[in-house]
Amino acid sequence: MQPQVILQIDSSAEYDREVIERLVNESMGKVDAYLRKYDDKPDAVVRIEVTIKKNSDDSFQGKLHANLDGELILFEREKFFKLDDLIHHAFQHMKEQMAAK
Repeated sequence: MQPQVILQIDSSAEYDREVIERLVNESMGKVDAYLRKYDDKPDAVVRIEVTIKKNSDDSFQGKLHANLDGELILFEREKFFKLDDLIHHAFQHMKEQMAAK
């Protein structure tokens, strides 16, 4: 099972695309151990959508929606001035939700 990662980057944040992609890839490595439980399920659907938008005050807002073989994890935050904090916080939330199950 290979997780499907979808990045939706608003045109307002297009300048930061490379950084967003790098941060998401780094963060996927941190939840990899939790996603391994789906490896033995060949029909498992693991889809993670990350949406990033830059606000007019140069802060960022983001969403992380994960469908882990039918289990949903939702995260949404606004007013993060550091892009890395927003993405790491979203994946930390996902990791905590997966660990609790």
